[in-house]
Parts: sequence; C-alpha cells; structure tokens
Amino acid sequence: MKISDAGLDLVKRFEGYHDRLPDGSCRAYLDKLAKPHVPTIGYGCTRGVKMGMVWTHEQAEAALRDEIATFEAAVAKLVTVDLNQNEFDSLVSFSYNVGSGALGSSTLLKKLNAGDRRGAAGEFKRWNKAGGAVWPGLVDRRAREATLFLTPAGLPGEPAMPQAVEEGPAKATPATVATVATTAGAAAGQIIPAPPAEITESVTQLSVWQSIISTGHTLAVSAWEHWPLVLGLVATVGALTWWNRRITS
Repeated sequence: MKISDAGLDLVKRFEGYHDRLPDGSCRAYLDKLAKPHVPTIGYGCTRGVKMGMVWTHEQAEAALRDEIATFEAAVAKLVTVDLNQNEFDSLVSFSYNVGSGALGSSTLLKKLNAGDRRGAAGEFKRWNKAGGAVWPGLVDRRAREATLFLTPAGLPGEPAMPQAVEEGPAKATPATVATVATTAGAAAGQIIPAPPAEITESVTQLSVWQSIISTGHTLAVSAWEHWPLVLGLVATVGALTWWNRRITS
C-alpha cells in the first residue's frame, strides 16, 4: 500500500519546505527540535543529508517520496489489521514525524492492532511535544492526522452522488404566470401577423356603435326609473307648444 497524493500533501504541509532560497531551491539546516540535532533538507528529509547541501525543488520532491517509502513499509509491517487509505495515510504521516520505532512501541499501535480504532485515534494527541514542551504545530498536526484516521475512505470509482434526487414539478407562482404570459404574448406577436387595415377600421366602427348602443340603453333605463319627471316634462313641452300655436294663429 502506498500513501495517496492527499496524504503526501498533508506531510508536506506540516513538514514545510526548508530552507528555501530565492531561486526556489533549498539548503540543509539543523533541525533543533530533534535530539540530537540532525541535518535536514526540503520536506524534512534526513537520509544522507549533510550541511552545505543544496537541492532543487524537484530533488526535494523526489527525495520525500523515496524516504517516505521506508515509513510506508514500516506501517504495513507493524499494523496487523486491515487499513483503509485514510488510516494508512495518517499513520505514515505520524511515523514520518516521530519515527517508525516510536510507532512500534506506542499505545496507539497496540489499540489499533487490538481492533480499538476509536481508542487508537485518541492516542494521536498525546504526541504533541518537542524539546519537552507542547508545540502548537504538533497539536495541529496530530489533530489533523486523527481526523483523517477516522474519516471513512470512499470506494474506488464511487460516484460523488450515486443517487441524485429528482425534483418535483415547480409550483406556479404569480411571477411565473406573468413571465409565461409575457413570453407567450411575445411569441404570438412573432407568429401571428397584424390584421389588414380594413379589418382594423371595421373593428373600430363596431366599437363606436357598441358605445352608442350602450349609452342609449343607459338613458332608457334612467328614463324608465324617473318616468314621472319625464312625463311631466313632456306634458309641459306639449302645453307650451299648443299655447304658442294658439297665440300665433
């Protein structure tokens, strides 16, 4: 089993890339947190490193992969239960930092091999000291490794959403209806041509006659409702007309 790219990125994040030079290369330095202090370069590599050495970034990447293979083998040998990728990655990161010997004698390994995975995950946080003092960077690293250890690994080739949820038909809202009506109206305007001028004029005349008829109907209804007044007016007009004709004759 090999560490995944995600697991390798976790190692690189916490190891850091030291001692970086302006051109992107790196040079050896003394790791003062280790006892005894050891020449270290790139992403925490120590194998065959001597002070004064300078590596390109590509050399540092290759050396990390080469050196971490030793810890992959150590984890595979020390652990007697089956591991998923996340569990394996977290243990390789852990042993690369503290050493495979420390992993081999740890309570973490004992609990894991006994089938107590939850108990094993709780042991990561105990390895948070450097130089006899709690180191914030190690606290963070152990927390990330424990979280990764407890994260279920997805099955190879498993789709992101094996069962997509189908949404039901959207409910009509006033805004939706208005939008549909506008769209339909616009589409109809593009499909149905404008009527000829003769038809338009006829329609206009018909509207005028309808208005006249409606007005007449309204007046008739009003006259019927007030017939005594109308009758009085008619009688008065008739009497005046008769009187006027009698005088003039």
